[in-house]
Amino acid sequence: MIIGAGPAGSVCGYLLKKAGVSCLVVDHATFPRDKLCGGGLTPKCWKLLDELIPGIQYEYNSITKIRLLVEQNHRCDFTAETELRLVKRKEFDHQLLELYKSIGGEFQQGSFLRYDEQDDGLVVTLKSGEQVACRYLVGADGSTSTVRHFLSGNRDNGFLILEQYVEKSPDNAIVVGMSKNYDMRGYYYRFPNSEFDAVGFGDESATPEKFRQVLKEKHIPETKLRGCHIYLKNNYPVKDRVILIGDAGGFANRVTSEGIKAAFETARNAAEAIKSGRPFREVNAAMFEKMRKEERFARFFYKPSTIRILGWLCHVPGAVKWCFDKALRPK
Repeated sequence: MIIGAGPAGSVCGYLLKKAGVSCLVVDHATFPRDKLCGGGLTPKCWKLLDELIPGIQYEYNSITKIRLLVEQNHRCDFTAETELRLVKRKEFDHQLLELYKSIGGEFQQGSFLRYDEQDDGLVVTLKSGEQVACRYLVGADGSTSTVRHFLSGNRDNGFLILEQYVEKSPDNAIVVGMSKNYDMRGYYYRFPNSEFDAVGFGDESATPEKFRQVLKEKHIPETKLRGCHIYLKNNYPVKDRVILIGDAGGFANRVTSEGIKAAFETARNAAEAIKSGRPFREVNAAMFEKMRKEERFARFFYKPSTIRILGWLCHVPGAVKWCFDKALRPK
């Protein structure tokens, strides 16, 4: 049983169903549903998706132009060696769910309430009162995961990201802004979709007022603010039959908060653990270690001294491009 029909849940369900494992995906939303997210698929991300679902087709805006802004007086423009694909999450997520359903995957609307362990598995209770017996429960219900909350007893949802849609910029470039005035993990972004730009801001003390100040500094009019949380911890019990993947498990990138690639990776690892009967902690060990390494790097990356170095590097765009391409280049 999979709670959550976003990229992590739908891809996990697809991989299980393709392997002959019966599964049920449950989500409280009616799809297609909107989802706050810049919608960026890095080269590592979209190439992994191609490997997991060969031949998959979806609409996206191809981007190679990148702009880095540091403080108010440093700017660096360069062209990435491989395209980034920007998708509209409302359509992209719906397509992944429909792909799962097209091969016989079961889906129903509902909300998770609790689970109880039995000798031969689990009994999951939905808020409707319906109970479902299953061998495994996969929490793929995002940063505010009710499965994680029940598992850990911790209601922490992570830090806040705020976003709004604005008129599409003519230069079709991804813009990322950084400042020592932002708190830990703080950044501004502008992601151009095919029809509009998603403008967002987040740090560990983000508020609507703080976002409005950033918009004012960027001379961007306020439209309709929306918010979501990003959970960046793995501080919950890791069980064999209750598996957390994607944002529910805190697997978004510790530096960029990009979570779609991690959603696909952990979906694949959860499916492999279930198919093989191996513990998820073993199959997903490399991801847990990756999160620890990224956390250490994030503490360094967001130091004011590092931000000053990034500002200096803006005068050497070739160096910025090399670092960017190396970081996103698939192995």
